[in-house]
Amino acid sequence: MEFVILYLLVNILVGGAACFFGKKIFYVMLGLLVFLGVFNVALSTTEGSVVAVAVAAVLGVVAALLSKYVYKAGVFLVGFVAGAALGFVITMLLPSEVTSYLGVIMIVAGLLVGLAAAHWTDLAVRVGTAWTGASFVVPNLLATVLAFGSLAELAVPGDSLATYDALSAFIGGEFTAAYSVPVLLGTIVLTVAGVLVQGHLED
Repeated sequence: MEFVILYLLVNILVGGAACFFGKKIFYVMLGLLVFLGVFNVALSTTEGSVVAVAVAAVLGVVAALLSKYVYKAGVFLVGFVAGAALGFVITMLLPSEVTSYLGVIMIVAGLLVGLAAAHWTDLAVRVGTAWTGASFVVPNLLATVLAFGSLAELAVPGDSLATYDALSAFIGGEFTAAYSVPVLLGTIVLTVAGVLVQGHLED
């Protein structure tokens, strides 16, 4: 049960920090955002194997290093994660037959948004970090409020990885599909708020 609460808090707090302070702490947040994004996607689309966890961790570290030395590469990666999150949410709104192409849609959306982000760097950092942060906050917050009992039942005593896998798969799959419209609208609203707050902090 404690791990369920920790999982939700980490996703909501890190997402919130990215959403409202993404540009200010871009280099710090990049590694965390990409790590969380890849980690969640990897564990929700695989069996949560040790290899998937290792790949997610390595990609997070590589992203953090790239953001420090190659700014535009870091911007591209944030854009890619934001685009992949957008592709995921959009897929949940489409007919169930389309969900079999989820991975392809997420990669294509990630590449398109990543390339656009590299071209319009400053705005992209604000929008990308706000959207990516919001995409973590909204589904996890809604799941906490609307389905906490179901989340608690997913806890596997003594196995944090299995619990993580179950929570990630449920929130990113069944829950988001059932509440796709509120998740999308909430993510858009929070993204706009995040972009405005980040713009205000620059003034």
